[in-house]
Amino acid sequence: MPLKLRPATEADCFRIGCISREAFLGSTSNALFPPHLYSKSETGDPALDESKWRAARTLRRMRNGSPTFVVVEIPEDGNAEGTVVGYAQWDAPAAASAHASKGHWEDDRVPSPGSLNEAKLLELYVTLEAETKRVLGPEGHSNMYYLLSVAVDPAHQRRGIGRMLVLHGLDLAAKAGLDAFLHATPEGEGLYRSLGFQQVGEPFDLFGTKHFSMLWKHQSAASP
Repeated sequence: MPLKLRPATEADCFRIGCISREAFLGSTSNALFPPHLYSKSETGDPALDESKWRAARTLRRMRNGSPTFVVVEIPEDGNAEGTVVGYAQWDAPAAASAHASKGHWEDDRVPSPGSLNEAKLLELYVTLEAETKRVLGPEGHSNMYYLLSVAVDPAHQRRGIGRMLVLHGLDLAAKAGLDAFLHATPEGEGLYRSLGFQQVGEPFDLFGTKHFSMLWKHQSAASP
């Protein structure tokens, strides 16, 4: 079925939360929502807790100005709106500056379910902030586009959906004459390199997974 990229709406947030959970089960999900906290789930379903928490974070970020896009699979007959199969969320420079003025991701915090490991969440924030400043300097990514999160429904991978989403963000950065930055896992590193990102600094560990800081440099269309 055909794929369509469009801006996300608030109605998409829960579906985005579900995709995010499924896509990161092997990395951040296991650390943030560990089995020993399952008994503290308010809903009785830790997977639902996590999906709703991720959806709430997405909604907060969208309302704070982070550009968010989804790829939708459209039925051949065109008689339905289609199903969201992937998403990407970026920090534009204005949103990044607002985050920095409040402290790293303070405005990203939403009420936490009992099944969330708050210590691991803080570790994630602290690690990413430290690594960002280590490779970019004290201003971090406040003057560039930052890829907060991109994920594809595991049932729809290897269809070019992730590439579509990242390229769209890079197009926004290019039109603004700005660079772009992200943190990659080994699974995503190859895609980002193919799109022009280069590793900056040394790899770092986050929850037992190697991560790479990667920078995409905007190239002026004007000849020197």
